[in-house]
Amino acid sequence: MTDFILAGLSAGLFAFCALFVVSFVVLGLITGAIHVAALVYRNLVSGKNQPYQEQAV
Repeated sequence: MTDFILAGLSAGLFAFCALFVVSFVVLGLITGAIHVAALVYRNLVSGKNQPYQEQAV
């Protein structure tokens, strides 16, 4: 009986840890995609590929 309880607890802990790691990976992918989309949008709006603009003196 104790073996089934321990097996259930370890399976639940493994599932929790797996979902925890997967959620961080998914959040990282989402934020990376948003970052790339913002860079592409900024380059399309400005029309330049230069990261810095020259300032008029």
